[in-house]
Amino acid sequence: MSFMNIDNATKSYGSVEVLHKVDIAIEEGEFLVLVGPSGCGKSTLLNMIAGLEEITSGKIAIKGKSMNGVHPSKRNIAMVFQSYALYPNMTVGQNITFGLEMHGVPKAERAEAMNKVAAMLQIEPLLDRKPGQLSGGQRQRVAMGRALVREPDVFLFDEPLSNLDAKLRVDMRTEIKKLHQKLGTTIVYVTHDQIEAMTLSTRIAVMNGGYVQQLGTPKEIYDTPTNLFVASFMGSPSMNLINVKVVAEGKDVIALTTNEKGDEVRLKFPNPSAELVGYDGKEVVLGIRPEAITDLDGADSKSKHIQKLKNVVGVTEPAGPDTYVTSILGGVECVARMRADVDVKSGQTVDFAINMEKAIPFDMETENRIA
Repeated sequence: MSFMNIDNATKSYGSVEVLHKVDIAIEEGEFLVLVGPSGCGKSTLLNMIAGLEEITSGKIAIKGKSMNGVHPSKRNIAMVFQSYALYPNMTVGQNITFGLEMHGVPKAERAEAMNKVAAMLQIEPLLDRKPGQLSGGQRQRVAMGRALVREPDVFLFDEPLSNLDAKLRVDMRTEIKKLHQKLGTTIVYVTHDQIEAMTLSTRIAVMNGGYVQQLGTPKEIYDTPTNLFVASFMGSPSMNLINVKVVAEGKDVIALTTNEKGDEVRLKFPNPSAELVGYDGKEVVLGIRPEAITDLDGADSKSKHIQKLKNVVGVTEPAGPDTYVTSILGGVECVARMRADVDVKSGQTVDFAINMEKAIPFDMETENRIA
């Protein structure tokens, strides 16, 4: 049995079911991120783990013990909130040790635990200050310190970085990652930010409409999305999704589409599966990440399936180490990621290189990936 098991868990408000039969097994020391758009059910699931929301049906167990009906204070879980939830009339030190005091931990032990956590989070100079005297990043560190000092079985983070500015979010992301690597504690982390999900997690549960759409490592989620929602939600810029017609020609399977001028474009699938061959004559959605469409010089030299096509450049967007270039393929605007020094201009007809090893076909009706 895993360290934490979420088994067929559902949540309903009256007759409306908002979380549908969620099954996730979480290993000890894992960093699981629940990611999805607003209203997808990720915070509801986190609150059910914490005991702040009752589970309607199913089971949540930690270390083999069912948490159904167990009071939040008895679960040995620590939660870090988006709003920090610090007591404004207490010092940083008092905020950190308040939970220990409520559990009757002796003063000397509280002080020792506080000093250890403060050193780890580099907030020792702040212990005598009040929350109102701290920056957003400092408050977040204090909130984390209050959770850490209890040495819980599981840490729960509910969008902890959403109130911080862009640079501070990156800094705190690194701090949380270092903390996990150092302590090896089990973490369940909620965010709507897919960059946070990709960089922090050992595994990601992508959620939408109360369902877990896909559960896997960041690489699995990014490289082999299970459906069109995951493909479009994960990745920035998002995956290009192009309508193409599948044509089987002997042993070859071709994706037929058009460029901006209406000329036919033929893209050959490498090693097509029997399932894909079965789509002969049908339309599918072809997913291609921006980095798999580039200029000829920037194409992956290790790939044996780079295909060249001529197309008209729409807009160019310099972005530091990369230049994003748009073009029309299959009637939709596609984004290519090219080198920073690429010399292309709007309106030019240039050679694009597509790495078909990275192309993923999806069924148009079910929206599921074609194996």
